[in-house]
Amino acid sequence: MNKQAKPSGGRGIEWTDYTWNPVGGCQHGCRWIMPDGSTAVCYAETIAERLAQAAYPHGFAHHYWRPELLEKPLQIREPARIFLDSMSDLMGHWVSDQEIEKVLDICREANWHTFQLLTKNAPRLLNFKFPPNVWVGVSVPPSEMFGKKLSRNQQTRMLNRSLDVLSQVDVPVRWLSIEPLSFDLAASLRNRNLEWAVIGAATNGRKTYQPKAEWVRNVLEVLDQQGTRVFFKGNLEWEPWREELPDAAATKTPEVVAAD
Repeated sequence: MNKQAKPSGGRGIEWTDYTWNPVGGCQHGCRWIMPDGSTAVCYAETIAERLAQAAYPHGFAHHYWRPELLEKPLQIREPARIFLDSMSDLMGHWVSDQEIEKVLDICREANWHTFQLLTKNAPRLLNFKFPPNVWVGVSVPPSEMFGKKLSRNQQTRMLNRSLDVLSQVDVPVRWLSIEPLSFDLAASLRNRNLEWAVIGAATNGRKTYQPKAEWVRNVLEVLDQQGTRVFFKGNLEWEPWREELPDAAATKTPEVVAAD
């Protein structure tokens, strides 16, 4: 396998146009055990506590509510894909219902945009009604959350539970973030009928660990059978290269400009 050129041009998050974080910080404490035994820390936590300390003065595990950022999407007039959770988890148990509803109200008002929501707390999704321009996604569980290591069996159970919940959410696009693909999870994807999936390799700083080829093949086989669009992160080495978006994404989007 040869590493493919990245058509997205090396963007930090290739599958979105803007990030928007009126809610900041996360208490999940996600960690990933790398094949060499090293531990990778959540990239957002690393950014918050090293590069963006001024914006996260109480650390990344603190909850930050930034109502002054709520109207940012309304200032972007061209239709765009906007990621809600690059430095947070909007569905985190520490976020109030009122704050979540205020974010979703802006999504409803900015109905020309597509908002991409991603969570590791899937059960809470059932407490809200999402506007049709919000894609709702769940993440494959990490190796460790809340300071506790997860066995492979626990990761699989959590993934199955998240996908069960996701199937009940009334939105046009349900998606799965498989970042990283760190075990063979194809069996959990059968009969899920997801609209979209993002697949990436494991990373720890500048070092990248590619998933086993059979894991990628098995996942792609299941997703392709179900007509799921697939987007490869730029750190994945695979061919043929794929950067597919759901059919609902047929909108013109602007060049990348940070909205937060």
